[in-house]
Amino acid sequence: MVPAAEARLRSLLSRPLMDLGEYEAARRELDAAEACAEVSDHLVVRASVQEFSGRYWDRTDPVRAMEAYRNAIDLNTAAHEGRGAAIASYFLGCAQDAAEAHREALHTLRGAHDEFVARNDLRMAARAQVAIGIAHGRLDETDAAVRALSEAIEILEKKKATHYVAQALVALADIQESSQGDPHQVRAHLERALEIYEAGGSPLAEELRTRLAGGEPTAR
Repeated sequence: MVPAAEARLRSLLSRPLMDLGEYEAARRELDAAEACAEVSDHLVVRASVQEFSGRYWDRTDPVRAMEAYRNAIDLNTAAHEGRGAAIASYFLGCAQDAAEAHREALHTLRGAHDEFVARNDLRMAARAQVAIGIAHGRLDETDAAVRALSEAIEILEKKKATHYVAQALVALADIQESSQGDPHQVRAHLERALEIYEAGGSPLAEELRTRLAGGEPTAR
C-alpha cells in the first residue's frame, strides 16, 4: 500500500477504535500511521496524522495533545493548508481550555474562528464559537458565554448540524444552571438536546433523561 494512503486509513481507524474503548489498538494504529506518514514525507498527511494523534491524547494527556496539535498547525502552515491549520487550532484551543488555560484557549479559538469566517466555513466557525462560549463559562463570564453559545446555536441550526446544536444546548444549560439562571430555560435547552439525541440514537440521550428526571447524570 502507498504509505500516504496507509497513514490516512490507519489514522481514520483510530477513531472508531477509541469509540469502542479499544485505546491500545487505537494507539497502535496511530503509531503505524505516524511511521507511514514520515516515510511518505507528505506534509498534509503528516499534519492529519498529528491531528488524529492529538484527539487520542485529548482523553488522557492534555500536554501531549497540545504538542500534537501544534505539530499539525506547523505542518499545515508549511503546506499552505490554511483550513487544516485552522482546524488544528480549534482542537488546540479546546485542549487548552480542558487544561484550564482558559485565556490562552480563548485567544487560540478566536484565531481559528476568524480563519473559518474568512473562508466562509460557517459550520466550523460556529463550532469554534461554541468552544469560545464554554471557555467564557469556565471563567464565570456568563454574559459572554451565553451570547457566544446562543449565536452559535442559531448558525448550527441553519446549517442543520443537529449533533453540534445539541452539544451547544447542553453547554448553554450548564452555564445558565451554574449561574442561577431561569430553571425553565435550562430545562427547555436540555429537552431540545434530548430530542436531538433521541432522534439520532445517541447514547447521550440516556444521560439527559436521567438529568431531567432529577437523577445524577453519568460522568462524561
